[in-house]
Amino acid sequence: MSVFGHMVWSSLVILICLAFTGCTRGNIGYNSITLLPNIPRQLNIAPHESLEVHLINISAESAYAIFQTHTQKHNLTVSLDGEHHSISEAVNGTNNGVVTLLKINQTNVTWYLFSNVNDTVNALVIAVTYSVEDPVAGGCNLEFPLENDPNLLIASYNYYKAVVDHQLANIGFEREPILQPPICEDQSVKKALSYDTYQYFLLERDLREASYFSAIEKMLTVESILKYGSKIGGGLSLTTSVKPGQGVVYNVLVTENKGNISNTMAAYVPTVTYACSFNSDVDSCYAINDTLTYVLCTLSGVVGLFLCFFGHRFFKTELFIFGFLVFLLIFYIIFTVGTDLSSTVRIILSVLFGWIGGSLWLLFWWCCGIAELSVLLVGMVLGYLVTSVIFFTPLGSLSVWSSNFNYGMTFASGVLLVPVLLLYWAQKLSIISCTVVGSYGFVIAISSYAHSSLTYIIINSIRRETLDDFRNVVLSTSFHASDIILSVVWILLTILGAAFQFYRERGNHRFPPCPRSEWKRRREMGELLDERRPLLGNRPKARSYMNSDQAENYDEIT
Repeated sequence: MSVFGHMVWSSLVILICLAFTGCTRGNIGYNSITLLPNIPRQLNIAPHESLEVHLINISAESAYAIFQTHTQKHNLTVSLDGEHHSISEAVNGTNNGVVTLLKINQTNVTWYLFSNVNDTVNALVIAVTYSVEDPVAGGCNLEFPLENDPNLLIASYNYYKAVVDHQLANIGFEREPILQPPICEDQSVKKALSYDTYQYFLLERDLREASYFSAIEKMLTVESILKYGSKIGGGLSLTTSVKPGQGVVYNVLVTENKGNISNTMAAYVPTVTYACSFNSDVDSCYAINDTLTYVLCTLSGVVGLFLCFFGHRFFKTELFIFGFLVFLLIFYIIFTVGTDLSSTVRIILSVLFGWIGGSLWLLFWWCCGIAELSVLLVGMVLGYLVTSVIFFTPLGSLSVWSSNFNYGMTFASGVLLVPVLLLYWAQKLSIISCTVVGSYGFVIAISSYAHSSLTYIIINSIRRETLDDFRNVVLSTSFHASDIILSVVWILLTILGAAFQFYRERGNHRFPPCPRSEWKRRREMGELLDERRPLLGNRPKARSYMNSDQAENYDEIT
């Protein structure tokens, strides 16, 4: 045979081999990557790229493996089959996972990963293996498309809550083939399994992709979840509070209770929510607070500092501010519950009615001059803040508060308890209320710029009073370094403000005189002087009922 003939036959053989290889792989366009069990790997996936993912070195003790992919913004498709992407074989999203039940003597697995976007996608992938003793996460799927679905689903979210769902698990079983897997409807199977939801917070407004991947890696395996996660509840569905712009990683640990034998655990596929959107302008993660929010918070800081150090000294101004706050809160709740007005309109109307309410409360003091009754409203604001702080702690997540009656009676008792206990010492109640509430107002202003969680002390209370479904929300709030620093600032400002005001008021009268009584006295004195005024000569000077020091003490700004 000639050299040309050899070349023709060699070319045909190569083409046949390539065609055979392409048929066995299903698509010659796949790029291939290799994973080792339980070791995460970050990938840069090109636009519209398809990948074959091979898991190798699977231990003989492993019974199944969960392959996971995680991206911050773009959806990827993970499939058990390279040829067909049916909903029973594939899943699409930013946090995906599929389960592969291993067969006897199987030491490697292949999955398929697809990108359908026009951008390069950064993804984190991992294959986690579990033994025959471990429960199978999502192994009793009754609703989701996959036969075994280990994925968590953010069923819904808005600006204050997120609903996290997942499927039932199954107890562990041997590698295939076996006679029959455990029956999911069996009561003994259901009783043997329990579910616990964990969360891990990213820093407030930290939208960096590197932070996202770092947080995900802390919630991938049982060991890392127990180390870094915080348990917030159990069951198949959980409604938890969220904060727009702050990422939260959720995962579920399923535990198989084996009686006297050590219990075993398995982790689902973690999911993440920022309670906002990276791809939409409606609830964009890049525009959380509006100008009105920053203006109000800045005013809160200025007024808060004034109250903290000079509140009781300028008593009439103090009464106006606290009356303003009470009526502002009352009418905001009324407008939120009873109308469909926008948030901006509700705030503006509430501020208007708060101004009217503050003026009316100041008028009450002007007419009656009863210090104890006037300070009672001031103390109720302090009671509201203290009670909100208590419900901001883990005590606020107790199931007993899901009852409106239990919550309402307990909260109202807390609001009234503080002023009732301190009303006998009315001046001290006034000063303490000014310093605590005023310093918190200053902290709110800083918090709006530092993205702290301390503003949610009041926000959570208002939501509980205005949103009916908020009673079923598990309150979970992060407490990072910025929150700790601002908490310390709050405490220090309270101490400094109280010390300054107590020092300044030493030796003075507890409260200024009744303005109406003073007005009547001055009017009567003026009439008396008019009757005694001589026809010729200068008018005599009126004798003051207060010495110069007392007069200076009551010279206020209103």
